[in-house]
Amino acid sequence: MRRDADVVVVGGGITGAGTLRALSRSGIEAILLERFELGHTRGSSHGTSRIFRLAYPEPVYARLAQQALAAWRELEHECGERLIIHTGTLDLGDAAAETERSLAGLGIPYETLSSDAALRRWPLTFEPDARPVFQPDGGFLLADRAHAALVAGAKAAGGELVEREQVVRIDVHPGGVKVATTTLEIAARAVVVAAGAWTHGLLTSVGVKLPVSVARETVAYFALPGVEKLPPVIEYPSSASPLPDGQAYYALAAPGRGLKAGIHHAGLPADPEEEGTPDLDVVEATAAWVARRFPDADPTPLAAETCLYTNTADESFVIEAHGRIIVASACSGHGFKFAPVHGSRAASLALEAGQAGAG
Repeated sequence: MRRDADVVVVGGGITGAGTLRALSRSGIEAILLERFELGHTRGSSHGTSRIFRLAYPEPVYARLAQQALAAWRELEHECGERLIIHTGTLDLGDAAAETERSLAGLGIPYETLSSDAALRRWPLTFEPDARPVFQPDGGFLLADRAHAALVAGAKAAGGELVEREQVVRIDVHPGGVKVATTTLEIAARAVVVAAGAWTHGLLTSVGVKLPVSVARETVAYFALPGVEKLPPVIEYPSSASPLPDGQAYYALAAPGRGLKAGIHHAGLPADPEEEGTPDLDVVEATAAWVARRFPDADPTPLAAETCLYTNTADESFVIEAHGRIIVASACSGHGFKFAPVHGSRAASLALEAGQAGAG
């Protein structure tokens, strides 16, 4: 079947959904193609929660998170429900001092607590010399609800979403692009490739090089009473919690599932075409950290699952134009919270590409 559209979005994860909403609200005809079904567990956007934080050691991401917070609040007003639960966030470990400097430099409110003060506030454990950094505007995103709200907003503005349509070919020609699936061929002015771990393969066929690697990460869930009142914790490497450079422990509430915890960037290289299974060594190490840091938690995992990280070397994002092809990928394991901002940026690039081509 042949179709026409202004822009095609490839990939129905959180970035693709944010892009479709932004495009549709601009008044153009946009179609999103998802190779599986919405909410599938093969990629990077499934699950009930994600950390939302302003507390970044890098000021550039803290500033971007401020923009994202405003965008999520707009979406909350639009859909009439809370999408961010503001419990605040806690940073621990050696890099917490960098977070403190970043927040101070940007004028973002925070507290640096003594171990005793933190112990009085939360049922966690802290080393005597710990100086946890608490940022009150953070918390956790209701991830599945946030994704559903972006999709609903896109559809309300006229966007179309087609599930179970795998893109097999993208062709670029002087008048536009053609995006082919197993059953459709769509002619458009531009295409946004937001296919996560599958992005690299799609771009290679059109000569666009995306310097990324794909890793399969493991998360585990633990029973913990009152977990939804606790701030998400990010613990960077330190003498108390040694980890390789680039890794960090993390934990947050996962409504309906308990405490969600894992080790950031502990995954092994992966092929997205394979479903994969949790890494039991990561589950064991995560359980040991949970037992040490969350004394009220049952350290026996309730469940474990995987997700895919599409990583750049420096954990930066890729939102860029290559003619009529817009790349919106490489979230490097921390991009979910920025979806409305990334979606708007990708949509703007697609509109510019289409207008330039029309001229």
